[in-house]
Amino acid sequence: MPKLIKPKLLRKGDTIGIISPSAPLAGLVSHRVKNGVEMIKKMGFKVVLGKNALKVSEYTAGSAEERAQDINDFFGDKKIKAIFSFIGGSHSNQILKHLDFNLIKRNPKIFLGYSDITVLHFALNTQANLVSFYGPAVLTQFAENPEIIPYTKKYLEKTIMNVQPLGKIVPSLAWTDESLDWFKKEDLKRPRRMEKNKGWEWLKKGKGEGVILGGCISSMMHLRGTKYWPDFKNSILFWEISESESDFTKGESPENIDSCLTDLESLGLFKQIKGMIVGRPFGYTPKQVSLLKKIIYKRTKDYNFPILFGVDIGHTDPMITIPLGIKVKLDSAKNVFYFSENGVKE
Repeated sequence: MPKLIKPKLLRKGDTIGIISPSAPLAGLVSHRVKNGVEMIKKMGFKVVLGKNALKVSEYTAGSAEERAQDINDFFGDKKIKAIFSFIGGSHSNQILKHLDFNLIKRNPKIFLGYSDITVLHFALNTQANLVSFYGPAVLTQFAENPEIIPYTKKYLEKTIMNVQPLGKIVPSLAWTDESLDWFKKEDLKRPRRMEKNKGWEWLKKGKGEGVILGGCISSMMHLRGTKYWPDFKNSILFWEISESESDFTKGESPENIDSCLTDLESLGLFKQIKGMIVGRPFGYTPKQVSLLKKIIYKRTKDYNFPILFGVDIGHTDPMITIPLGIKVKLDSAKNVFYFSENGVKE
């Protein structure tokens, strides 16, 4: 893997560009846009919306060319110091061929998002050698009622506003995957209910060290076999689960995740990696969580790497922010998930 380019850290007073590279939700839930943008400003930043960020074209925020243009424009604009996503979706893969990776490589900056933004993270890693950041989105985390969850805010700021490595990750004290209907504005009536976090668990013990790569598992699968697929040799793979397409309050089913894990094994990925981190499942019943663990055991039984399960990553809240391509360590004996390298530079 070539040496990755680290973007400059974000400072208060900097300007953030916001994009909609996939789903058109920003154009449909104006109160979430307003609250999310206000939260970013409250954190000390200026905000510019992409020209097409509020567009609604059936199931995407404009054409593939328009969505890509917002990204190219922001990477080319010297005033923009970071690019945040309004939300994910299912169609970021359509814009890859329209991105100017030479422009991006010449103008490295912080790129933040999760879920379907996984596709863009992989492309930035492989085509622009850029460290990008798997973390909160504007409509979901920044627009939280009454404000962004402190744990999410803390890890975001530690990751993109500080040149020191993140160091040891500490699990959140409480979490939620409650869904309040944005279209009925149920999210304005009350904060989501939080429940006590029991912490993570080690499904398989051991030590592992390598650069961290991964994302939303169903989004990752869009790129297998393409030039955008990263080099996972000697890496720590993390993955997490998105909402089900049939019910946004539930997670992608365990049986579908089993299929994805089978595909990853068929790709030879499990022979390459040094460890696995699984985000806390979204929208799962206790029975489904138990089934998912059995599936993970079954798919990885022939491999010897540590597996950490139930980490604050992905579609449940709060979440940490992960700089992709950065060195991390896993050690079950010490119960440690540790970032030994920084993701930004001065």
